[in-house]
Amino acid sequence: MKVALRGSFSARRGEFVRIPHTERRGENETDCLGRITNISRSNILFSEALGEGVGDVNVLPGSRVSGETLYASVELIGFKDATTGEIRMPRRPLDPGSKVFGVDYAFLRQFYQFSEETSIHIGNLVGYERGAEAVPIYLDVNTLATEHLAVLAMTGSGKSYTVGRIIERLVGQMNGTVVVFDPHGEYGRAFEGGQMRTNPEIDAVEDPRDKQALPEIIQNLNTLQTHGGGLTIYTPQDDGFDKKYAGSNHRLALQFDHFDLDSIGEILPGLTEPQSRVLDAAIRKWRRDEPNPPRDVNTLLELLTSRLQDVRDDQTLNLSPEEQKALGGRSGAIAGIRLRQVLNEAKAFYTSASNHPTDIKQLIGRKGEGVGRLVIVDLQGLSDDARQIIVALMSSEILSAATDKNDPIRPCFLVYEEGHNFAPAGGQSISRSIIKRIAGEGRKFGVGFAVISQRPSKLDPDVTSQCNTLVTMRIKNPDDQTFIRKATEQLSKADIDELPALSTGEALISGRSIPAPLLVRVGYKALKHGGESPKILDEWGPGKMPS
Repeated sequence: MKVALRGSFSARRGEFVRIPHTERRGENETDCLGRITNISRSNILFSEALGEGVGDVNVLPGSRVSGETLYASVELIGFKDATTGEIRMPRRPLDPGSKVFGVDYAFLRQFYQFSEETSIHIGNLVGYERGAEAVPIYLDVNTLATEHLAVLAMTGSGKSYTVGRIIERLVGQMNGTVVVFDPHGEYGRAFEGGQMRTNPEIDAVEDPRDKQALPEIIQNLNTLQTHGGGLTIYTPQDDGFDKKYAGSNHRLALQFDHFDLDSIGEILPGLTEPQSRVLDAAIRKWRRDEPNPPRDVNTLLELLTSRLQDVRDDQTLNLSPEEQKALGGRSGAIAGIRLRQVLNEAKAFYTSASNHPTDIKQLIGRKGEGVGRLVIVDLQGLSDDARQIIVALMSSEILSAATDKNDPIRPCFLVYEEGHNFAPAGGQSISRSIIKRIAGEGRKFGVGFAVISQRPSKLDPDVTSQCNTLVTMRIKNPDDQTFIRKATEQLSKADIDELPALSTGEALISGRSIPAPLLVRVGYKALKHGGESPKILDEWGPGKMPS
């Protein structure tokens, strides 16, 4: 829709306007909200059609004819239904010639009403970010945490920072449980040295809401910490992680016997049918010889290698002819080699040397427990396969625990950083199938997730299609823009065209946790987690050059 402007200072791109509108005959007039997406100006004295002849155009002395016209392109957001409070698009065209008005804080605040008790403050509306006229934007937690979230942006746009703000508020304000699978150790920086590290930028905060909320979040996290929740770190069994977190981390010790053959087959892709038979027979003997869990996974490895004859000779297993044949060939040795490779790469399974096995229900918290926690699984330095194995098995066990009728876990929110590696659109992936299952079934059992990616077009479309809240930041790649256009019907072409020009920290948010697509300046975090580019000149040190 085009509107005429009175002058070049009448409006700016990104600002909101309201246009009086009556949807049905006899109804009261209401205001339809719109956002300016583009401003154009033209002048007949500088028209390209005049060509070189522009030099022959004379304007009489004292003439006030400027020949200039200004137009603004307005993307309609809709009007607020007086009965339901929902924002609806007009079903009939707005009246030509209607006056267009600017909007103030009071109008926008009334138009975008949120319950602060059930929502988190993500930031302020772009164009209305500062001072008394700032318009806070909130995301509904019930929708955000159960109907899944996608955060899509190119590197350096602030996506990890945005996720950091969301998750610390889900825990520090809403007492939720969040599990972050952290492939690069970015979020773990909040607990380096075994101490909670706050964001040094807090002192620069001007927004009165953040000024009050950020210290409260830190205080709440500390309180949760004293009650066995708060910020907790889980890592593979590696001394480097112990040093990073000064021994305050929990070493992962996943119980291999908690996983069925299908799950095990996914982390050992490419097993032939004979190899699967050998593995199945060895697992049955392992469970029979060690009836009481936790079971040492090294014992299973021995049964597949040095003690394969014990499996073959065990009459109580009632081995089928096919299993007997498989146990007599090379399949056992190959299955053993594959399992050893997985164990060595992941460094995350229970053995007799582990102090305690990882209890997923304790990690998440049982239903009815009132202690929120931010669980960061630091996977820095592991191979892609090892990361996928840990993510796949932990996600599988979390979903299984959520579906337990007798002893379910409390609702939780999983965060998959670098989601295109864990749920790629094509190629082999160990963790993709369980993430797709959570995308389709998790909501019913209180398991939601966020998938974060710098390459949206590389994500599995079945995963992103289930994400009912979309946070999109600066994206320049045409393939990624096309993917986003297909992923949501709420974003217009003007919205997509604006993505390459977004500043760092600006996000276009759409979906069911927000009334309408809005451009938001993301606020400050309380903790020092998230990605951060190194200041290389501080390391190189031009002044440190040897003399």
